[in-house]
Amino acid sequence: MKGMHLEGIEVREIQLKEEEMMFRTKTFLSFVYIVKGEGTLMYDERNINFSQGKLFIIPEQEVYRFESKAARLISIQCPVEFIDKIRLEADRIESCENLYKLQYISNNYHARAGCVFRNKNDEHFAETLILQIVNEFNNKADDYLIIRNCMSILLNLIARNIIQSETSDLQENRKAFSIMKIIAYIQQNIKDREKTGIQKIAEHFGISGNYFGEYFKQQTGTSYQDYLLDYRLKLVETYLKYSSVRLSEIAYELQFSDESHLSKLFKKHRGVTPGEYRKKFK
Repeated sequence: MKGMHLEGIEVREIQLKEEEMMFRTKTFLSFVYIVKGEGTLMYDERNINFSQGKLFIIPEQEVYRFESKAARLISIQCPVEFIDKIRLEADRIESCENLYKLQYISNNYHARAGCVFRNKNDEHFAETLILQIVNEFNNKADDYLIIRNCMSILLNLIARNIIQSETSDLQENRKAFSIMKIIAYIQQNIKDREKTGIQKIAEHFGISGNYFGEYFKQQTGTSYQDYLLDYRLKLVETYLKYSSVRLSEIAYELQFSDESHLSKLFKKHRGVTPGEYRKKFK
């Protein structure tokens, strides 16, 4: 194995020969890409066959085991600081708001272990991007813009395929299909209070505003407002844990009334103040 550190991101090339590798990460977002070979991925008492060209998201602190007689893997681990740099360059490199896409991915409650790609063209494009990232790392490039550009495009591909899979895989169950589309919509538009208002979201999905709250609770087991608040607080936790963004900026980004309002809600639902929570990870 060999690893390279650059701007907080880590890339490793891994060769498996008649062995098993345990993969566990503490970074904000991590991927394992299968360059060559085939084998078995073991996760949460499930066995999933993998083969060349497949890409897996590795959730933080979860243990994934890759077993193969002969395979070449690439792992990419991205701290939130690295993603922030992509976001800050968004205007110059015409990138989308990748931080929000990543927050959608990492908080995608319904993602299942398996390759993220449903589109073959995207899968082939991802291979080109990943190999270019590795090449830039190996050559110790002085200009990291190419790496961030590749990561920006890759993250867009991943987000798009996850969103597509959430809908296409659930066509047989119309109720499940509908609630999954609603949840995906909420997570994509979490920073827009108008779009996530009950009346707006009900209109978007052709549901009566009076019925929407009842329908959401029937399908998820929690009220819409409780779900929305809990999801926002999870994103607050991500900011506090992985970045130095000020609380006032977090409150503004995630549509809380102000810093004081956010602090009170965080203390009530998480048992500690935002400052206390952040200190635990410093």
